[in-house]
Amino acid sequence: MTSFSFRSPRANGLCLFLALLLVMLFGADAGAQEPSPAATAASDPIAVLDAGAGELGAIVRQADAEPRDESIAAGLRDRALQVEIRADEAVAQLVPRLEGLDARIAELGEVSQNEAPDVKAQRSRLDAERSEIDSAIKRGRILSADARQTTERLIREITEAFNRNILQKVAGPLSPTLWMEVAKSFSDDSARILSFAEEALSNLARGLAWPGIAIVGTGVVVALALLFPVRRHLRQIGRRFAIEQVPGSRARRSALAFWFVLVGTASSTFAFLSLLFGLLWAGALSYNMETLAAVMTLTACVGSYVVSLGAGLLLVGQASWRLIPLSEAAARRLRSYPGLVAALTFTAVTLSEGGKVVGIGPAGTIAINYAVAFTYVALIVAVLLTLQRLRRAETSESDDKPSLTRTLTTVATMLAWISVAVALVAGLQGYVNIALFIGRQTIWIAIVAASAYLLLVVADDLATTFLSGEGRFGRYLHQRLGIRRSQIAQAGVIVSALLRLGVAFLAVIVVTAPFGPGASSLFYQFAAASALSFGGITIVPGAILKAALALVVGIAIMRFLRHWLNDTYLPTTELDPGARNSVVTIVSYAGIIIAVFWAINSLGIGAERIALVVSALSVGIGFGLQAITQNFISGLILLAERPVKIGDTVRIGADEGDVKRISVRSTEIQIADRSTLIVPNSELITKTIRNMTLANPLGRIQIAFTASLEVDPAAVRKGLLDLYGEHPAVLREPSPSVFIDGIDGGAVRFNSFAFVSSPRDVYGTRSALLFSLLERFRTDGIVLVTAAV
Repeated sequence: MTSFSFRSPRANGLCLFLALLLVMLFGADAGAQEPSPAATAASDPIAVLDAGAGELGAIVRQADAEPRDESIAAGLRDRALQVEIRADEAVAQLVPRLEGLDARIAELGEVSQNEAPDVKAQRSRLDAERSEIDSAIKRGRILSADARQTTERLIREITEAFNRNILQKVAGPLSPTLWMEVAKSFSDDSARILSFAEEALSNLARGLAWPGIAIVGTGVVVALALLFPVRRHLRQIGRRFAIEQVPGSRARRSALAFWFVLVGTASSTFAFLSLLFGLLWAGALSYNMETLAAVMTLTACVGSYVVSLGAGLLLVGQASWRLIPLSEAAARRLRSYPGLVAALTFTAVTLSEGGKVVGIGPAGTIAINYAVAFTYVALIVAVLLTLQRLRRAETSESDDKPSLTRTLTTVATMLAWISVAVALVAGLQGYVNIALFIGRQTIWIAIVAASAYLLLVVADDLATTFLSGEGRFGRYLHQRLGIRRSQIAQAGVIVSALLRLGVAFLAVIVVTAPFGPGASSLFYQFAAASALSFGGITIVPGAILKAALALVVGIAIMRFLRHWLNDTYLPTTELDPGARNSVVTIVSYAGIIIAVFWAINSLGIGAERIALVVSALSVGIGFGLQAITQNFISGLILLAERPVKIGDTVRIGADEGDVKRISVRSTEIQIADRSTLIVPNSELITKTIRNMTLANPLGRIQIAFTASLEVDPAAVRKGLLDLYGEHPAVLREPSPSVFIDGIDGGAVRFNSFAFVSSPRDVYGTRSALLFSLLERFRTDGIVLVTAAV
């Protein structure tokens, strides 16, 4: 039997990665160890700088050596980055010490000729210590700058190598040259494969001899137990706990789906590791097979995650627990694709890594890459066609309304089809690496998007459920600490937003990982010679793309923030609709301004140049755009002071209506005929308007009429008060009132007042009261001598 470790260094690295992954996932603790003397010495900032200088020198010497593998360059980049981080940390520790020494030296005062010997000795000691620390700070800053330059250099080299590899052109799949080369190398490749297989089978036969067969058998038994009874039992435990212990809320569904994914991934990972280590401990793997087995194990773990993720999101046969809004038929149609993705990825990686281990020739490697790339494309096409058929079957004309989800789905589908077309064209033209990369990246983005969706739902459901005014913890905070339920709900929404923002940021990092380090420098790979220079400003095409991307991303973030404020956060507050509109409008315009400045800065135009341009335009803005500027400032005043807000009923001149929208330039008012009156904001600030709902939103009804002297005034008064009391829209407080306005010309003038909850209700309620009044007076024999005023 062999020892625990792999003989292959690469296999050792992959195995270590798996072990670290399991430790991070499940919190395995190996126990604390005492720090080594070297680590204790390294805690001294000056010693850290000295060690960092030596480390950076070794990195630079190794970086200058040729040839250099891309993976080695990536390792050097990571080491240089660590040197920069440690140098910055050391400088941050030394600066307070230097400030403390300066304060102590200042306390000693100026140097005098008759200074006491002990003071002189202390001054000399402090000066020497200060000089040493000041020199160390300067060396640290230089070391940090040098490490940063080295890191940027290595990033550029890795990016250039990535670009060269991805743009390499070979014989196309329709070219006879490729298949002639494959045929020529077939005999040599077959011999290498047979030799590798014979060596692997020979080691496997020796390893399966006693007691190796017992070790391998134990690994197989443990793997089967983890894959079937253990996984099934853990899933049942999670389901039982969700049903019996977790209250009926959205968090129960999302937490159960997350549990299913976690259990499926963990049980499969431990099962594959038990098989791997069983074969390793039994000595059943050859040197070359160790590397391939480690890669296959890692790929199988990733595949198990993909399968578990698909099962957790689709939940076939459990529609009530499903997170994705899909029908049962759609879920059944999609259930096979996660397994196909996992199987294809496992096969592709096995063929690719196996070819490297065996030593297959270039022609065979190219043929394998073509097969894998076109298989990826075929799988993507199958998924897209299935999704298209499902959307047609499940989307009716009544549901065909624009929405954010529908827009994102449409954009993602279009990008996927474009990726398929580009991959096919590139592959047929001989750019096999581009086709392979696009296929892998498309599937990788789909996996990351599905994972991000699950985490976004879990984060939102757990945060809003745990921090809910009606939840157990929310009731505890309300009863014990006196926190309002609305404030608890707001805290839940904010925590949910922060968690989801972190998930989105992590998803972006994971998606861009296959592009290699320094992906942002791809913007500057377009010919620097075509840079544009004017007024001391140099703009390269890559900077223009970066600025455009910054503008698009900034506006997208602003729109998402506005959507989140309007639909999620602000409804949990106690603000009225007008205040919500003010907040959303101010945030929207602030976001646009920030996005524009971000884009300008991405062009390489500094803040001082922007300030210069703004000051130069201030004169033109003051004269030519005076009206627009006035309306803009007036709009900000309206949004801040809110003398007029959304929902108010206002009268401007002869027009009266409800305020529907307030922007920074104008205000939209809907008048009685349903038309819209657009009023510049300066008119609302500088002129007199009547806001009938600003201080008291009640509406007043006035009914006045004249009757003959023969009528009974008490009967008239009682009849009017009864009419007011019978109508449901008339308020009890303030109470209705009836007055005799005067006696003139043999007639009595009556005047009455009543109040409704809104000025909008005055006209309809007054009309209904007049109908009832005329009918009652006719019944009671009360004669009106003139028309009602």
